[in-house]
Amino acid sequence: MSEQQRYRVIKRLASGGMAEVFVAESAGIEGFRKQVAIKRVLPQLSKKEQFIAMFLDEARLSAHLSHSNVVSVFDIGVGDGTYFIVMEYVEGADLKGVMDYSRKTGMVIPVEAAAYVATRICQGLAYAHELRDREGKHLQIIHRDITPANVLITRYGEVKIVDFGLAKASSQLAESDAGVIKGKFGYLAPETVLENPVDQRVDVFAVGIILWEMLAGRRLFLGETDFQTVRMVRDAVVPPLASINPAVPQQLDDLVRGALARDPEARYANARDFGRDLTRFLYRFGRPVGDDDVAELVRAAVGGDAVVAPVDGIKKIAEMIDLVLLEFRSLTKDEGEKPASQSLFPEPLTFHSSAPPPAGDGDSDMSLGGLADELEGPDPEATPAPEESGSVAGWFRGLISR
Repeated sequence: MSEQQRYRVIKRLASGGMAEVFVAESAGIEGFRKQVAIKRVLPQLSKKEQFIAMFLDEARLSAHLSHSNVVSVFDIGVGDGTYFIVMEYVEGADLKGVMDYSRKTGMVIPVEAAAYVATRICQGLAYAHELRDREGKHLQIIHRDITPANVLITRYGEVKIVDFGLAKASSQLAESDAGVIKGKFGYLAPETVLENPVDQRVDVFAVGIILWEMLAGRRLFLGETDFQTVRMVRDAVVPPLASINPAVPQQLDDLVRGALARDPEARYANARDFGRDLTRFLYRFGRPVGDDDVAELVRAAVGGDAVVAPVDGIKKIAEMIDLVLLEFRSLTKDEGEKPASQSLFPEPLTFHSSAPPPAGDGDSDMSLGGLADELEGPDPEATPAPEESGSVAGWFRGLISR
């Protein structure tokens, strides 16, 4: 490995509409080596200057986040006109994988384990929401994309939120490039789909959805089409959990409803208050729970079902990424370099599945532009919204190591 090349690709983890993720090895002095995850922004997005400018601002901001329930960002850099984020490698699974596994196998996530995971998500969000800079200025961080796929759980039961650095950039691209990068509709808050002002309570609403789904064993807002899903989000009708899972106490159901109030003013004001009430519930519930209990869920879900690149393709991909990383250099605080027009990767490196995507899974990405009008009724002058585009739900799906 040359002196310049600080990172060497080991294997590919996942790809999506915005980026590809690889496990890499970081090399230091005296033979120091550490596994990291490298997210490479796809080349076609590197050409979108407005997106890249916001992406870099948010990625730099995410590098300041340091909390046990947030995935750490170590470096942000560029090589051959392609942008990279170097972050903590989480060996385990995402929460979506755990929830999917439980639904497929009929495994019920224990009430105490579901509430415990939600408290950890709340703790990570509360830290980010309350973060201030060195001068004491509130940074006003909102994740905006809290979904099960963006909650990673290690093999040891640690819960970590990922992708703070891309949330705002993603929403900006959704405004400027309809049909490219959008949110997962089933985890949005009503004020988002109605295009009203948002604050940190949209993240609280998303945690409420995730907790409800862990307890119910099914999706909360999921229609046959994306527009049906959006209407469900807008109406925010939440079935009583006890009617679906009798093991859920009414007290916990009430807490979940407090996070899922349609009116933001009636909702938990912040993630810290929601997490605190969930912790108090767990003490009263009287069932001991900790990281080891969550780790058992992860180990059951992983079960050798890791997602990695095909053997025939990974060597060539790794060699290409390694070549790009020869030019890798960290970006300075005030740097605003324009991306190069040429890259070793003219097209995204995507592995295709022969099976079609499931219809109406609620994770497809569509433009939010015009959705508020659609909810109010058809507009004869409006241009039809695009159908589906590439999903970003799987950015870290498959962040699993054998």
